[in-house]
Amino acid sequence: MDESGQDTGKKLMVFKKKAPVAQAEVPLRVDPWKILVIDDDRQIHILTEEVLKDFLFEGRPLLLISGYSGEQAKELLVTHADASVILLDVVMETSHAGLEVVKYIREEIKNQNLRILLRTGQAGQFPEEKIFEEYDINNFLEKTDLTSRRLKTALKVSLRAYRDIRELDEARMREEALRRAADAASLAKTNFLHMMSHELRTPLQGTKGPFEEFKTQFHLFTGMKKLHSMIASLDDAARRSSFQAALDEVSEEVAEIAGQGLRSVEHLLGLIEDVLDFARIEAGRLTLSAAPCPVGPVIHDVLATVRPLAEKKGLRLNVELEQEIVVMADGKRLKQILFNLLGNAIKFTQHGSVTLAILPAAGMAMFRVADTGPGIPPEKLEVIFEPFEQVDNSATRQAGGTGLGLPIARELVRRQGGDIHVHSTLGRGSLFSFTLPLTTEEKHA
Repeated sequence: MDESGQDTGKKLMVFKKKAPVAQAEVPLRVDPWKILVIDDDRQIHILTEEVLKDFLFEGRPLLLISGYSGEQAKELLVTHADASVILLDVVMETSHAGLEVVKYIREEIKNQNLRILLRTGQAGQFPEEKIFEEYDINNFLEKTDLTSRRLKTALKVSLRAYRDIRELDEARMREEALRRAADAASLAKTNFLHMMSHELRTPLQGTKGPFEEFKTQFHLFTGMKKLHSMIASLDDAARRSSFQAALDEVSEEVAEIAGQGLRSVEHLLGLIEDVLDFARIEAGRLTLSAAPCPVGPVIHDVLATVRPLAEKKGLRLNVELEQEIVVMADGKRLKQILFNLLGNAIKFTQHGSVTLAILPAAGMAMFRVADTGPGIPPEKLEVIFEPFEQVDNSATRQAGGTGLGLPIARELVRRQGGDIHVHSTLGRGSLFSFTLPLTTEEKHA
């Protein structure tokens, strides 16, 4: 090569020597591991840099940050909070300066991720076992025995531990973020259901009143009274009887149509009330008022509602209650549970009977609702207690409903100190049973 080429070569060598500076100034594609080197001996810093100059862990280089005292270490820990490892001397401006830094890391700034490698030249003054027992460090290295290989091995172990801890922290943070997002979505859904249910219930309640009036008081309407008066004033008895019969027929038709509308409105109100209860449960706002509750009157009220449904389908509705039983329960919610279970049994049973039996058992009252319906497949026995789930979720199912009745019933039972179970045989029927605590007097009777 000519002289010009040699000069060019020297310039290239100079550029290569400056290359690390250029890499430090230009953003790296891979962030380096930050390592704090804290020691009052400058020679230790030089040796550490020499030993670790080509060190890589998982393809990432090291960025060594030097400090020469315990106080300087504390400052660096604040400005470099993302440091992975600290190589920390013990004896610096004081004989325990390094140990004070350890306490500062773990107790004051609460940094539990940073891996602490304690290095000392006075091993006898600081017994390794005692240091591990009293201080939260990760490794103890004696300078007199600190070979290049041992330092690199200790650093690899520390960086691996730091990486694993960070990954766990990040996973926990992601999980927490997902949980918060799920909670926010659940709250939004609950609030939406609550708002929409109220918005729907108000006009339905307004619709219910006119239907009730048409069904029960149509004959008292002003126009109907005038027609009755006009018919009564007719001289021709035959015409009077004919007109009266026609008017009575109109009244019956109006009452029947109003009754159908009223049943539809009440059905919708029942579905909306289920949605509201579900929203209250999810929001933790469902309140129960437990008090001594005689079972007999509750059953009487429930049967008055469901018996017409059973009779319409030609089903026998049986009740087995040998003695009056008093439970500790919210009477309104007990009615809701029984109405749900009996209503479901009647809805799904086409032939035979539905039986409600109540008996005391080991300090609890056992309520059993048995039917002779089609039964429930084994794989559906738990699913039916999940919100919006039904035995038949197909678009062609014959029985309606929201799929909230049983989940709400189970929640109501459990919140009152009982539990609910189901046994079923395909083709032979199902048995739902739930328990509620007896009053103290009943338990000792």
